[in-house]
Amino acid sequence: MQGEQARDLGWWLAAAGLAVALAAYGLGSRLSAAASRPAPLITRAPVTERVLALTFDDGPTAKWTPLILRVLRQNHVAATFFVIGRQAERYPALIAQEVRDGMEVGSHGYNHLGLRGQSAQVVAAEVDRAKEAIMAAGAPLPTLYRMPAGIYDQTALSVLGGLHYVVVGWTIDPRDWRHRYTAGAMAQLVETQAAPGAIIIFHDGHNGGRATVQAVERLIPALKRAGYRFLTVSAMLKLVKGRL
Repeated sequence: MQGEQARDLGWWLAAAGLAVALAAYGLGSRLSAAASRPAPLITRAPVTERVLALTFDDGPTAKWTPLILRVLRQNHVAATFFVIGRQAERYPALIAQEVRDGMEVGSHGYNHLGLRGQSAQVVAAEVDRAKEAIMAAGAPLPTLYRMPAGIYDQTALSVLGGLHYVVVGWTIDPRDWRHRYTAGAMAQLVETQAAPGAIIIFHDGHNGGRATVQAVERLIPALKRAGYRFLTVSAMLKLVKGRL
């Protein structure tokens, strides 16, 4: 990410502190998309340190989230979970466990709704409802948003910008949700593509699986031996702040 994307990220880092105040005053979904600066979209952090971010989408689920959390705890790694609001309502104890374990909780929408082609009102409702569910489960106000299926348009980015979110994509995708690849193959792909600031996407939702858990078990020690540290997405972005 360079040039305009870096400037957009700098704007967000300066404005992110306003998010709590905006929520407190109930501005939320009433912000005008037309008057909002689009949310910055990142697929990696522009850093030189050997740091990576593990991220998990579509949870929490009773089957896979506890297993992922156990692996992360055993390896002393913090990750970012992009949770679905309705799943947070169903499993609030797992959201609370993520917070206790030092994980970061971002938003993946309430209904996992693709935001391309939606009106500003529909986007705002989807985002706000997810935020409320996540916070009711015990997580802090989310400031990171991952687009379901990675699809979006300018309306979605404008609404999310007005709500002071950063939209987080990914650098490395082992496509664990396809259930076609072994744990070893997925771990090897991540190890091969690893680079400073990379964001890795896995899934702990119903589309997760045993191979996902095993891949994470394998790749964390391997990448640590290669000199990498694992940070949450926000922690990586903090490394950027002083350089923009």
